[in-house]
Amino acid sequence: MSLRLGNQILKQQRTSPIVVQHIKELMLPIQTRYSRGEYNTKVSTVADPYDREYRTFWRYQAFFTLEFVKAICDSLPRDVEFVRYDHLTNTLTLNKL
Repeated sequence: MSLRLGNQILKQQRTSPIVVQHIKELMLPIQTRYSRGEYNTKVSTVADPYDREYRTFWRYQAFFTLEFVKAICDSLPRDVEFVRYDHLTNTLTLNKL
C-alpha cells in the first residue's frame, strides 16, 4: 500500500524479521527505572569489543535504523513507552508509565 503526499508517493516501510531477531540477540537488556517519567539511556551490546558480532551490531545501528528501533520496541517491558531514538548519539528516550 502506498500513500500519496502531494506529487510524491510514500511507500510503506517494512522491516526484515531476521535482522530484527539478530539485533535482539546481540542487544543488552535495556535499563529501566523504578520511578515514573521520561529518561534517557544508551543502547549497548553483549558482544565483546573488537569481535565480529560487535562490529555487526554497530553496523546494524548505523545502516538498519528501522530494524534497530523495531528490535528496541519489541524488547521493552510493558510499562515502558518508546519516545525516540537518536542514532547519531546513541541516545534512547523512554517514558516509564
